[in-house]
Amino acid sequence: PHGCRRPPPLAALVRLEPHVSCAPLQRDVLAILGGEHAVWSVTVADPVGRLLADVNGRVPRIPASNQKLISTALAVDRLGVNHRLKTSLWRLPNGTLRLEGEGDPGFGPQQVTRMATALSGHGVSTGTVSMEFEELGPGNWWPADWHSADRNWDYGAPVTRLAVSANSSGDYAVYDPPKRLAGIWSQVLGRQGVGFAWAEVPADSPNPQGSQLIHEELSRPLQSLATRANTESHNNTAEVLLRVGSGSWNLSHASRITLQWLKEKNLPVDGVAIADGSGLSRSNRSTTRLYTSLLLTMQHHAHGGNWYRTMAVANRTGTLERFSSSPSLTGKFVGKTGTIRGVKALSGRMDTPHGYRFFSLLANGSAEPRSRMADILEAVLRHSSCPRVF
Repeated sequence: PHGCRRPPPLAALVRLEPHVSCAPLQRDVLAILGGEHAVWSVTVADPVGRLLADVNGRVPRIPASNQKLISTALAVDRLGVNHRLKTSLWRLPNGTLRLEGEGDPGFGPQQVTRMATALSGHGVSTGTVSMEFEELGPGNWWPADWHSADRNWDYGAPVTRLAVSANSSGDYAVYDPPKRLAGIWSQVLGRQGVGFAWAEVPADSPNPQGSQLIHEELSRPLQSLATRANTESHNNTAEVLLRVGSGSWNLSHASRITLQWLKEKNLPVDGVAIADGSGLSRSNRSTTRLYTSLLLTMQHHAHGGNWYRTMAVANRTGTLERFSSSPSLTGKFVGKTGTIRGVKALSGRMDTPHGYRFFSLLANGSAEPRSRMADILEAVLRHSSCPRVF
C-alpha cells in the first residue's frame, strides 16, 4: 500500500561486533599460530555478528584467490544468479558482420559453428564474409602487474570480450585471441565454401542505425560461472565477473565501482585495494574482517544460498578436495582457497552443532599454513557452543 516502507534487509543489520566474545577459541587460535601470529590474520564470527576470535583482523594482506569471493558476490548481487552473458552477431547496413561479446568463458568452436549455420540461414552461402570483432586493445588484456611468466599459462590468460575457451589451449594461454577466433571462423566457413576476412574495432563501438541481430549465443547462467570461479578457482571467469558485475571493462574503473559497492554494503574497507578480479595480482589487499563481514552479509542476501553453493566443499570438491586428512572436517565447511607464492588463504562458512560459523584465515609468509588452518577450524568446531547465551 501507498505510504508503507519496507524494512531494511536483514543484511543491512548484521555487523561484526568490535570485541572478541569467545576467550577459549581466541586462546586456542593464538596458541596454534604461536610465533607466526604476526604474519597471520584470523577472524571468526557467528550469524549475529559476534566476534568469536580475531587476530590482526584489520591488517591488510595479499588475499590471493580469496579475491574471487568479492567478484562473485558483486556479480550475484548486481546481476542475479540466472543472468547470462551474450555473444551477438550483427549485420550492419553496409553488409559487414560484427561480433560483440561479454567475455563468456564457455564460448568455443561449437558456438562459432552455430553462428555460421545461422548465417547460411540469412542467405550467406557464397563469396567472402567480412566480419568485425569488437575487442579491447591488447594493453587491456591483462591486469598491469600480472607477472609476464604467469601470462604464458592458462591461469594467466588474457581477459577479452571475445574469448574462445577462456583464451586457453590446454595448460597454455592464447597470446592473440582475435587471431585465434579468426582462425576458427575461417575454418568453419571454409567448410561451407565461404571465404573470411576480418578486422578489429574498438569494444563498445555503437552499431549503426539499421543493424540487424543475426544470432545470439548465451553463456551458462551466472550461478554456473560463479561456481567455476569459486570451486575451481578459475581466474579468467572471475575476471569477467568483476567486469560484468561492475558494468565496466576498464579495470581501474571496475575496481573503483567494486570498492564503492563494498562501502554501500557497509563492509569494512580500510586498507582494502582491488587490483583484479581473481587474486593473481600481488597488489590486492584485504582483511579477514572484510571477508568475514562479506560472508555474513551474503548469508542474509536473497541469493545467499546460491552464492554459498558456488564454493568448494571440505575434503570433497574443487580446490578443497584434499584439504585435510582429518575426517572431522569432511563436508563441514564450504570455502574459497587462495594460493600464490608466500600467500595462503581460506575463507568460508562452517556448519557446527551450534549453527554456522563464518571464518577468514590469511597468511602472508607462513612456513606451514595448511596444518595451522586445519587446526584453527578444528578449534572452531570444538568451541562452537561458545559464547553461551542464557
